[in-house]
Parts: sequence; structure tokens; C-alpha cells
Amino acid sequence: MSKLTPFGAALRKLRIDHEMRLFDLAEKIGKSTAMISAVETGRKPIPEGFIDIVTKALRLSETEIQQLASAKDKTSTEIKVGHLSPGGRELVAGFARQADELPDALLKELRKTFLKSLEGEIPFKRKRRGILVPPLSRNIIETLANNVRGFFGLTDISKLPIIEILEFGLPKIEAQYSFEIWDEQEMGRDEGRVLPGHHTIILRRDVYDAACNGDGRARFTAAHELGHYAMHHEISFARASSDNDPIYRDAEWQADTFAGFLMAPRALVKGFSSATEASDAFGISLHAANVMLAKHR
Repeated sequence: MSKLTPFGAALRKLRIDHEMRLFDLAEKIGKSTAMISAVETGRKPIPEGFIDIVTKALRLSETEIQQLASAKDKTSTEIKVGHLSPGGRELVAGFARQADELPDALLKELRKTFLKSLEGEIPFKRKRRGILVPPLSRNIIETLANNVRGFFGLTDISKLPIIEILEFGLPKIEAQYSFEIWDEQEMGRDEGRVLPGHHTIILRRDVYDAACNGDGRARFTAAHELGHYAMHHEISFARASSDNDPIYRDAEWQADTFAGFLMAPRALVKGFSSATEASDAFGISLHAANVMLAKHR
């Protein structure tokens, strides 16, 4: 995946300092979230006048403006494209949701690293499995999800701020971590990606924007990708799971299970008897709410 340019690192730090998501900055300056993310990672050049626009949107101080301008001077104008090292490399296990043909020729090599799931999937109802990973029980995954909430002090919060965790929380605890938004043209039908060894979570622009607007399914997708990142991003090689393999060794099952427990933890779900009320309270889809109510009964 693309690394942050000096300008991207400076801009991202300023956004985080000002508690502004990509979504918020995009709305303020009238650009897409994917465009800003691409500028931060060097996949697109810094547009003319961009610093002035960002300065007004973030209300930067003179010192902050100078820092951003200095970072721009250190950043090459060459457009970078994330790619894998060439030659003789084994297939790396990736985690894609609703994958299909990618139209961008520059992503052909990257595409080889992603296992495909069937189009039209919804959480908890997978028609095709993911990759085979080390076994994790439901109890272990639930503990991990609870630990994530506890680490960020969100144990008692019903509607988990999942996007803020991805954008603001993880960068503060892992220096190598990067969160990116890619256009639909780049992602195809992949809703999110986690590529092992690259410390990066990518969300498709429409999914990210929908999650920022409170869409339950999109929020679940973000949590699903966090699950892959927490449990699988160091896995360097794996084969696809089959019907003969236990479900608790399936990467997609693990990620969905994590997302469910993270978004709707047992201690809080027990207070609800209505899926509609739970859906509203936790910011998840009605389907996911029904599943979690059934799990916790």
C-alpha cells in the first residue's frame, strides 16, 4: 500500500490534531474523501492552491501553515501507486469483501493477492468462505472485541465511533498504521481491504462516506475490516478454506464475529428485546441486530 508522503503525514497529523475526519475535511473543501486520501498517500499530486483551501478549512495557525508548506516542498510531485515486490513471490493472503474484476490496470498485480467473496453478501450469511487462518473460538474473539472497546474507554458506549477509531485511535497506538479511502474505480466491488504486512486498512469511498453518515451496514463493514486487521494482518500465506474446514478457522467468519461483538457487545445488548431499538442504539443494520440479539439470549 502507498505510504504517507511528507505532505500527507503533515496533513494527517493536522487533521487528527483538529479532530477532523477525512469525511469532515472533504465536506468543508468540496472534494471527495478518496481524493484527499490519495493526496495524503501520494497516489495523486497536490492540487494547485490546496494548502490555501486546507488552511481555511482547518483554520491553521501561521506555524501550522509553515509546517504544511515545508512538507509540500519535501514531497515529490510524482504519483505513487502501491504495488507488491516483483518476481517469485508467493501469493499473499488478502481479505476482500464483495470482490470482483478491478478496472484499473495498475491494480492487476495487487488483485492477485485477494481472495474473492461472492457478490451480494451480507454480514453473517456467507455463501463462500474466506481463507484458512489459525483457529479462534467465539469466546476468544468476543474477549478481543471487548478489549478493543476497553482500550479506548468505550465499554459503556452503545453506538461505537468506529470511523474515529480507524482514523484517530489506531494511528496513536501504531506508528506504521495507515487508513486510506479509495475510489470505486480503484476498488471495484471490494468494500474494504486489509493487506497482510502493510499495516493498512482501506475502505471504498462510498462505504466510508455511508459509515460517516451512520449507515449500519457500512459501519459493520468498517468493524469487519478492523477485525481482519486485528486478527489477520500478519498472516503472510494461507489457502482458501473449504466446507471440510471448521468455521472457526475461516477468516470471514472470524471478522464478522469480531464485528458483531465489537458493535453490539453482550453486556449492552442484554438490555434490548427489540431488534429495531437495538439497531438504532448500536448503529447497525436490522439484520445484524437480530443476529446479535439471538447470540446473546
